[in-house]
Amino acid sequence: MTYLFDSRYPAETVGLPGRPTGPIPPGHRTVCDLGVLAPLAERVHAPRPAGASGLPTGPTGLGTSAARLFQPAAEPEAPPRLDVLWTRKRAAGSPLAEHVAAVRRRLADSPGSHRPGGWVYQPEETLAAMRSDPTAWGRQFASWTAECAEMVDNGLALLGEVREVRGQGLGFTPSGRVGLVPVAVGADPVGALLARARLGENAGRSTKSHLSTCGSPEWAAVMEEFGLQGVGAYPNFAAGAWGGGLMPEVYPDWRQDYVVILIYGFYLEYNIDTAYGEASGNGLTHAILSLWDMPALPADLEARRAHVAADLAFFDVKRRDEADAHETPTSGLAAWVYRDRDTWRDMKAADSGYFTYYLSCVPGPAGRDDMMLTGLVADWADIGPDLRFQECGQSVLALTRGSVVMADLLACYERTVWMFNAHWTETGGIRPERYAACTAVLAVGPWLLSNHRHDAWRYYALAPELSLVAQQRDLYASGRLADCYAEDLTPTAPVGTPRVAVPRRALPFDVEVEGVRHTGTVLLHTVICDAVAEGVLPMDVVEYEFVVPWLLREGRLSPAAFLAHMDRAYCHHFALLMRAGHRTDFRRPFSEPMSALIMEQWWHGMYFAIGAGSLVEAQTDRIAGDRAHEDPPGA
Repeated sequence: MTYLFDSRYPAETVGLPGRPTGPIPPGHRTVCDLGVLAPLAERVHAPRPAGASGLPTGPTGLGTSAARLFQPAAEPEAPPRLDVLWTRKRAAGSPLAEHVAAVRRRLADSPGSHRPGGWVYQPEETLAAMRSDPTAWGRQFASWTAECAEMVDNGLALLGEVREVRGQGLGFTPSGRVGLVPVAVGADPVGALLARARLGENAGRSTKSHLSTCGSPEWAAVMEEFGLQGVGAYPNFAAGAWGGGLMPEVYPDWRQDYVVILIYGFYLEYNIDTAYGEASGNGLTHAILSLWDMPALPADLEARRAHVAADLAFFDVKRRDEADAHETPTSGLAAWVYRDRDTWRDMKAADSGYFTYYLSCVPGPAGRDDMMLTGLVADWADIGPDLRFQECGQSVLALTRGSVVMADLLACYERTVWMFNAHWTETGGIRPERYAACTAVLAVGPWLLSNHRHDAWRYYALAPELSLVAQQRDLYASGRLADCYAEDLTPTAPVGTPRVAVPRRALPFDVEVEGVRHTGTVLLHTVICDAVAEGVLPMDVVEYEFVVPWLLREGRLSPAAFLAHMDRAYCHHFALLMRAGHRTDFRRPFSEPMSALIMEQWWHGMYFAIGAGSLVEAQTDRIAGDRAHEDPPGA
């Protein structure tokens, strides 16, 4: 079994479909087909200045996707505007559509204006009000509101301790709750992947945080059919907000679309840095906040908006701290660790930025766990980048206590899946009381694979065999965070909790990958097989998300063929996914089999391989170097 530096596919001779195999001639330019994801050269950060990283600047063992890195970029076109002032056709004629139209007219006439007497975005004041009177947004929501304030406050407290450690380098705070420690590395396949990072993988570039759009007619047709505009041109937003935001199916009407608009707050803090900016000074920020300011909003939506606003008080502090420290170099080999399980869970819940759905979670520890899981589900693809940028919210490294030794990562992966399994019944269905939380957590999967902040399929292609190693673990137990980890985050095992028996049957496939036809069957959850048979879930979606990655790990594809296919089919896949979802309005007949498909990826160990592969990003850089930062006032 070969884990790295695979001599069968040397970096300098990997061919791309329709192009000759061999080194790419200097100065050669190729325009990418509209239906194909842009070459990796268009998705990576610019090379760092010579000598800045202390790493070799040339490609050392770049592996299977080196040709993508150095594939010349097409002449850039202006990207679609990040316009949010629209509603999809499903909401036409609704109070929300009328509100959006009114906001668009007002901002066109008077940019930066506010609705007279309207809601005001004040995160710190909202958080303070929640502390003093959680019933202010309705007594029926008081328990959730009080816990929201507690989670944000616990997150802010740990941010203060992170700030204290940053000022001194490695070490722990006096409380012992927070520390920055050297990463533990094993002499194992995961350690070998980390070694690639130290040898200058990607010539020192990072694939994190570049959004990709689709210029294909097929994608344009989906946008036209369902009324997606502006940010909807990006699979990132289309699959994340207008897919994942609709899957929990909390409301049957325009209110669900308003919930999606609240999810824009996630993008406000994760894709658009506002550390020192005033809300009225940023056009996109102001447009989003104006959309949130809907008159005569139902009480439950006011409570959801308040939860999101209070959580953004956490991000205001975190972004300011990162902006203050962003010139500080990182080693790529230091991890943030925590020693108080429940306080850390609350910090991660706040850091996940998904409080839009907290009101749909069961109250108490289980709901707080779910808010944490919306971040943990994405952090597996971010392990390497988060080491590079010294991200204090990296949850996988918190749960391994700073270790990337393969045994420790496997133990963490196993427990991650156990916590996801807590949403499922013993017979493999989604628990009714956990449905919204389950779909909100798992909907992160399509978003993660669509945004190319992580280039997740490339990470997977670096070591697909590791998914087999993970699949050999017990991935069908279930438990909450407290069942899986002691109070100091030492791993434990659930006792007396249910196990999930996944009902599966054979699903035939017939897929062509780079001119080669592959047929056979895979055993998948029966709800997936039924949805395919009924035409609700396209088989092409199942093949892209599961079958083709499975073929790679089974040795029936080369990594080069796999990556070429996944890039070539990218826009086609997300067009099919969005069309299928919107045609069913993302209701249970679609969202349950889609959730099961994402769980099959986890049950088959695929995200373990993605997480291990992400370690090729663990290089030297700067704190929060994956974001733009404004200088603090007076700097």
